[in-house]
Amino acid sequence: MPPVRSETQPAGPARPRRGGRPTLDETARLDDAVRDSALRLFLEHGYEGTSMDAIARAAGTTKASLYARFTSKEEVFCSVLEWATLRRDWPTPDPEPPDLDDLEGALTAIAQTALSRALDPSMVRLGRIAIAHASRFPELARRTHAAGAFPRRRLVAELLNRHAATGAIAADDPEILAEHFLGMVSAAPARLASFGIVRDPALLERHTQVAVRLFLRSLRPD
Repeated sequence: MPPVRSETQPAGPARPRRGGRPTLDETARLDDAVRDSALRLFLEHGYEGTSMDAIARAAGTTKASLYARFTSKEEVFCSVLEWATLRRDWPTPDPEPPDLDDLEGALTAIAQTALSRALDPSMVRLGRIAIAHASRFPELARRTHAAGAFPRRRLVAELLNRHAATGAIAADDPEILAEHFLGMVSAAPARLASFGIVRDPALLERHTQVAVRLFLRSLRPD
């Protein structure tokens, strides 16, 4: 299976202070440095290959300071994976929401964004790590999956409700329909990518177009 390159960059170590209690800004910067550093190391070396010493060094802090924030590597791992999944600016910033008045255009834009995020090398690597440790951290697997899927599923459901209200489509179960739609356009390609299989961009685009048209046909009123 070909390796997936991590594109996460470290935030850089927090600036050391000569003494006294750190300010709120300094604490926030160190928290960001710890999370960014831990995420980068987990992506590059996996869970087993990452140590608390390595995280502290990469974040420019001490092991004692790291343990003041997290009681164990397990806690760092769970916190960082959930944090990364919730971010809308990682691995790359999400675009602005599409025009919801254009049903086909909005579905296509949502599909393209979901696919781009799912196939990003860092996201693929994160998914592999989460799957590998799902039995050890089952609650984490559930939460990270829900956190990553919920915002986009909610947007698709909102789009379907808007057009169903005008009678243009039939969408009695918008949440379920949204889940099926995202499954077609991003979950299936993400599953293939976890095995190192990524289709040619032109073929990916064709698959997206077919999925959107198939989904639209299923919404036609009786």
